[in-house]
Amino acid sequence: MREDGILKASAAQGAGGPDLGLSPERGELALPVLTLDEAAFDANVEAMFDYVAKAGVSIAPHAKTPMSPELSQRLLDRGAWGLSVANLQQARVFLESGARRLLVANQIGGLRSAERFAALLQRFPDATLVFFADAPESLEAVDHVGRTAGRTVPVLVEVGAGRAGARSLDAACAVIDAASRLSHVELAGVAAYEGAAATADPQETMRAISALDALVGEVHALLRAAAPGRPLILSAGGSSFFDLVVGDLKPLARRDGNTELVLRSGAIFFHDHGVYERALAAMDARAGFAAVTGVAALDAFRPALTVWAEVLSRPEPGLAICGMGMRDVSYDQDLPVPLAAWREGVQTASRDALGKVVKLNDQHAFLRLPEGSDLGVGDIVAFGISHPCTCLDRWRVILGRGTDGRIAAAYPTHFS
Repeated sequence: MREDGILKASAAQGAGGPDLGLSPERGELALPVLTLDEAAFDANVEAMFDYVAKAGVSIAPHAKTPMSPELSQRLLDRGAWGLSVANLQQARVFLESGARRLLVANQIGGLRSAERFAALLQRFPDATLVFFADAPESLEAVDHVGRTAGRTVPVLVEVGAGRAGARSLDAACAVIDAASRLSHVELAGVAAYEGAAATADPQETMRAISALDALVGEVHALLRAAAPGRPLILSAGGSSFFDLVVGDLKPLARRDGNTELVLRSGAIFFHDHGVYERALAAMDARAGFAAVTGVAALDAFRPALTVWAEVLSRPEPGLAICGMGMRDVSYDQDLPVPLAAWREGVQTASRDALGKVVKLNDQHAFLRLPEGSDLGVGDIVAFGISHPCTCLDRWRVILGRGTDGRIAAAYPTHFS
């Protein structure tokens, strides 16, 4: 994570300070730096909420992606059902910033963790936390939360493949049976994460997600039989396969008439030049987004994040060493992509003339250049990223760029 004068700028911005007015391509910021294209982010928000509205579903965006209360509040203001978080630290951040309905989209652990969640609920008595449980032991921990906090808490039975989650109907039934013996939990629906079922084989992925969604439906039927009049939740849907979830589970929710399908997509609002670009291309190949909105996903969403770095060295022909590395950018899914280069504020090269990043050190990117490139020391290169989650968590501040390219906002992040 990076900390310098940007934090002071962030504080001023948060207090209603003036437009920061700086431009990374002009060398007016200490580099490397991460920026958010505000227009692209806003367009992505509109595209996803248009999809949600037309599909007749809700969304609780996974706030772990940016860990930014300000950006997450923009999603709540746009109409999000709530926010999704993965642990107690994240829940605390968003409760303290004013959010009041959270999906704790993870198993919480044992009794020590339960006591901490109970203390959090006692601090925020007007908040609703919806927990996941995939086994009787998990449910007992959540019951301890409710008993200690002095309230009944809603729980979704989590089914799964490849990660947490009950693997079979019998395992889910064990959770349902355990609930009848506990006094401070109310089974409120079913949850899954289809992304964990994905494999390198697209067809196998489709089969695995379909099987997982079928298990969700079976567990939902058991819950509905046990509580005929209770409103229920179905929650699934990351940023790569949410169309498959909607296709499988929305008809079930519609037939039931008292069930809400809540997606948890979070990275989609940032998009990228790698893993999600490929995921949306695959979604377009199956017409998953266009079938609902009439627009192809790759036309609707734009990459919003850029990491900027300076060329530090040209140690040999065809190689540039840029001042950005594993401490600054994601690399778990793909290496960053050079998009454009500037010299003295003037663009000198575009993506097709900048070659590719072939290696990262802690704070160096090895940019292999095409023959004849005149990229020089001091030139500034804009890099696209792959996988927003593991890029954003390296930064204490996300700088928002306005339509003129200058820094117009600063969003502090709260990664633990």
